[in-house]
Amino acid sequence: WVLRFAYEKSYFPFLEIARDYPEFKFALHITGPLWEWFEKEAPEIIDILSLMVKRKQIEMVVSGFYEPVLAAIPECDRIAQIKKSINYIRKSFGYIAKGLWLTERVWESEIIPSLINSGIKYVVVDDFHFIAVGKRKEELHGYYVTENEGRTLGIFPIDENLRYLIPFRPVEEALDYIKRIPGEAAIIFDDGEKFGVWPNTYEWVYEKGWLKRFIEKILEDDDIETVHFADYMKFNPPLGRIYLPTASYFEMGEWSLPQEVALQFSQLINDLKERGEFDKYRQFLRGGIWRNFLVKYEESNNMHKKMIYLSKRINTKYSKKRKLKQALYRAQCNDAYWHGVFGGLYLPHLRKEIYKNLLIAESEIEEPYIEIEDINCDGEKEVLLRSRKLKLSIIPHYGGSIFEVSFFPLLYNLQDTLTRRFEHYHKGIKVGKKEEEGIRSIHELEKIVDEKVAKELVYDWYLRYSGFFHVFNKDIKLDDLRYMKYRELGDFVNTPFRYKIEGDYIVMGREGGIYDGAFQPAKLLKRIRLFEDSIELVYNFIVDEIKMSPYKGGLEFNFKFIDPEFIMNGKSWKKDSSMEDDAKELKIIDKGAGFKMALIIERMAHFYIFPFYTISQSESGLDMVYQGTSIIITKDMVSKNTEYKVRVILSKEDRKDARTQV
Repeated sequence: WVLRFAYEKSYFPFLEIARDYPEFKFALHITGPLWEWFEKEAPEIIDILSLMVKRKQIEMVVSGFYEPVLAAIPECDRIAQIKKSINYIRKSFGYIAKGLWLTERVWESEIIPSLINSGIKYVVVDDFHFIAVGKRKEELHGYYVTENEGRTLGIFPIDENLRYLIPFRPVEEALDYIKRIPGEAAIIFDDGEKFGVWPNTYEWVYEKGWLKRFIEKILEDDDIETVHFADYMKFNPPLGRIYLPTASYFEMGEWSLPQEVALQFSQLINDLKERGEFDKYRQFLRGGIWRNFLVKYEESNNMHKKMIYLSKRINTKYSKKRKLKQALYRAQCNDAYWHGVFGGLYLPHLRKEIYKNLLIAESEIEEPYIEIEDINCDGEKEVLLRSRKLKLSIIPHYGGSIFEVSFFPLLYNLQDTLTRRFEHYHKGIKVGKKEEEGIRSIHELEKIVDEKVAKELVYDWYLRYSGFFHVFNKDIKLDDLRYMKYRELGDFVNTPFRYKIEGDYIVMGREGGIYDGAFQPAKLLKRIRLFEDSIELVYNFIVDEIKMSPYKGGLEFNFKFIDPEFIMNGKSWKKDSSMEDDAKELKIIDKGAGFKMALIIERMAHFYIFPFYTISQSESGLDMVYQGTSIIITKDMVSKNTEYKVRVILSKEDRKDARTQV
């Protein structure tokens, strides 16, 4: 429905109006997934585009077909994705695309050879890249050339002022700005979604006639000519040679910084604006780089490094398997790997699609049963276990925790949870202020939450993986766990464990202790084994002496469900509810994801079960998003050796009544 909405609110009405003005020339980039949707759901728009390309009204511009951040994927995939886009345009329209829309404008010099080797002659990026190396605004009304090993590439800077004028301000303001730069190029290339999908833009752009007035005023003005990038390069020399820094657009620099630093950066920008000095110092202000997201969000890095790992395997051993490559390229789509003003990484359905495609690729690759490798590129080894149906990834140096539980029959990663983090936009409430006539940009929207959402503004002190072991006070309450109001008494959650492989088991151990006033030495031994459709975890918590003190140990799982029903002791509940009870078994039927699960423990234990949510920024404000369910199985510590033995069983759901399942 998202694509249908965007089609009806933006893509179709824009092209329908532009079609009526053949002299209005513009460049157009359409991402690969949208081309695929057009073919199935809206072939009429392809007919409109064919007409407009044939009469040379539209200049087609490409990117990586599935819209990857090019600098974030291997070079072989980079070239393959660009060529796939070029070939698609050539076969569909008989047009050879020479220009590239740089996804999220993420520039790193290492992509230059890939672009040139793919047949690209020019690329379009933000003017911020140029300003960061000392260029002034008045020097950016044209194009420059850059080079790598003597091979050149044209680069056009997008005018930031036009990005904020079009279509948000009255037509006259945009035209006045354009005419203040006579005899030079005013360069605009921006999101089509701004023309109808962004909040309040449909009424402004179409119902109130902004787009028609803009086109007509442009065509009526003898001082303004619309021109394609490639044609401009034919008839105008470059403004000079340039070497751009690693960068994206200005806002991306803020978003990619660590949360506390992003807050400081944002405050600095606001301070400079209040003093009227922002423009004076802006060229010296840069935040982080796109790759920082892979540090800021470990969950993003997990997806990215799994993609890199599979790319190496596919391109070396399975390079002729088109199905695997197609799945790999789909998994490189950028949206789920980062977070800014849109939901991005915080949207579970985006992450789900990344993992789905990664698992399509992985499911057909023969893998060893147990593999030890630094899969997440942190300098330490992880342990990967695989059966015919399941994939388990364990990180011994982070609490011996489990960061992937993938179920191949459904191409679903149950461990695709997201940690609750502080984000710099959580500080304060932003009140939007409407200025004269026009509409507000996404960057100016109000940030207001109600009491229910505010209550869920909780921050985790460890990653929401599975297999953690806690030491709690005996009287701990469910809400203490849900809202992070408890004190951890052990040092076994996010600390390193020794590990070794013993037959089919990974065995991990740590000598730590209980910190409750006086230090009490303790050991934890973990044994994890993967079966075809189940996981066995046996934990032994050992102390030298046990005082009949108020401690209980807790084994924690965090899984992401879609539409689950939880069943325990004859009671059932849905994912938005919490529950605690003594039991030996918990059943979960997830009809949305299509599987059933059982967590079975040998002896009676106390279960705490609760959902967890994140509060994230999006184009409509602040959203409360379900990111998973926490299941903590606890036992009182009444002996020197307390054993926790849990079996997690997975199978496909057969759609019968949930209470008869598992």
